[in-house]
Amino acid sequence: MTYQFITSEQGDDGIVVVTINDPDAKNAVNWVMNRELVVEIDRIEADPKARVLIVTGSGRIFCSGGNIKRMTSEGKSLEPPDPTLREEMFPQEADIRAVVTGLRRLSKPVIAAVNGPAVGSGLGIAAGCDVRIASRASRFGWVFVRRGIVPDDASLALMPQIIGYARAFEWGVTGRTIDADAALKNGFVSEVVEPDQLLPRCRELAREIIDNCPPLTVQAFKLALTESLYQNLDDAVRFTERAQKVVRATADHSEALKAYAEKRPPQWKGR
Repeated sequence: MTYQFITSEQGDDGIVVVTINDPDAKNAVNWVMNRELVVEIDRIEADPKARVLIVTGSGRIFCSGGNIKRMTSEGKSLEPPDPTLREEMFPQEADIRAVVTGLRRLSKPVIAAVNGPAVGSGLGIAAGCDVRIASRASRFGWVFVRRGIVPDDASLALMPQIIGYARAFEWGVTGRTIDADAALKNGFVSEVVEPDQLLPRCRELAREIIDNCPPLTVQAFKLALTESLYQNLDDAVRFTERAQKVVRATADHSEALKAYAEKRPPQWKGR
């Protein structure tokens, strides 16, 4: 599929690289871009050959957030024009919120390859991913309060899960921009690498997942883990037991045990 503001490349190995691609606007989000990202996330969910998603930005910027020039000219934050009835009734499913929650709800692993500045909703997109690996050239700005607004892109709910309440609170109310090393120290990113090693490292991690773990088991694991964040212990255990029943019945579970016993690499079938 051809998009206007993103590109998507899927290899035979199942790795999908989605690139935010509007360098003239510093990869700032817009309504069309957000809709394209949602469509691509849904496509990846439905494609059994798509195994791991890597999200990055074109050029030297990951995503600069909202269009500040438009905000300053209009004197307020931006919302989509002419929202549909569903978007009116379920605003959490609209615009940038649908992108960030879509990344978290995608049953397949998502790695953010943060190649440069991730600011505002760009930081939100990174927060929606499961793992964040940063280039040493990156920096991170959770700057909403400095613009007189709160993070409405789902990052406010996700950030305490990622870095804890106290760190999320301090970062959020100061609106600081931090460098890659500070993001590593506070736990927002898991690794910092040199710029030319960013995509190779993300691909290496994606390959580790693909080679070592059955695809349905990975999906079940992510769904169970994310659900557990919002459930009490008993409900989380029951959900995990249902997931276990599903994956125990797969051919790949039998293959995993057989490959282990025979001391050979497994051959996954995805069923």
